[in-house]
Amino acid sequence: MDKILVFDIWGDYAHFKKIYATTSAVTYVIPSKTALYGYVSAILGLSKIENQYLESFTEGDCQIALQIKNPIVMQRINTNLRAVLGRNKPSGDRKPTMVEYVYKPCYRIYFTHKDKKIYERLKEHLKQHTAVYTPSLGLANLISNFKWIGEYSSTKKKSGNVSVQSVIPRSKFVQFDIDSSFKNGNEIVEISQFSVEMDTERNVTKRDDIFLDRKGGNIQAEVAEYHEVFIEKELINVILF
Repeated sequence: MDKILVFDIWGDYAHFKKIYATTSAVTYVIPSKTALYGYVSAILGLSKIENQYLESFTEGDCQIALQIKNPIVMQRINTNLRAVLGRNKPSGDRKPTMVEYVYKPCYRIYFTHKDKKIYERLKEHLKQHTAVYTPSLGLANLISNFKWIGEYSSTKKKSGNVSVQSVIPRSKFVQFDIDSSFKNGNEIVEISQFSVEMDTERNVTKRDDIFLDRKGGNIQAEVAEYHEVFIEKELINVILF
């Protein structure tokens, strides 16, 4: 059995930009795995200078599962964007842009790391509700709160048709149980080209497609592998990736 940390993150709004631009008017409905690296690094106070924090998250070191706790609701807000970025640069004309946000998002994160120092440091910060830097949900002004849920044992299981509480990466996906999906009223969405791993030059080295239910419901599916976690005597099936 492996130990994992479980904690919730939430805020009033979130915006996780699309992969094809430095600024985008539309957003992903969940944070990418690489965005969660940044979130954890903010809590731990890992340096962003020359992307040093990414040295602590080389491919294969960290595994994360994400569960949607609040149904996904989108809002569009008219936002003034600056044509030139930078605090000390001339302000120039503002460009009114309708920007899409996730409204009142809440995600449950399942986290494990091969480096026990990082694991234990994060555990203490979560338990004490402390952070070195202010964590945010995508954009710097979208401040996030977090809550320690606990540390639990997880058991890795091989392929099976199970009720999955977390999002499902395509690399671990086999097929949906269509009858159960209709019965449960699932609203399944696929996110393409989801960034999973990133090098210290901020080049995405691994991508995957992600399946999720917009309402945060369980998804009955056959998957290649999953992890069982008991939280307050409730069996939770999640997929770490």
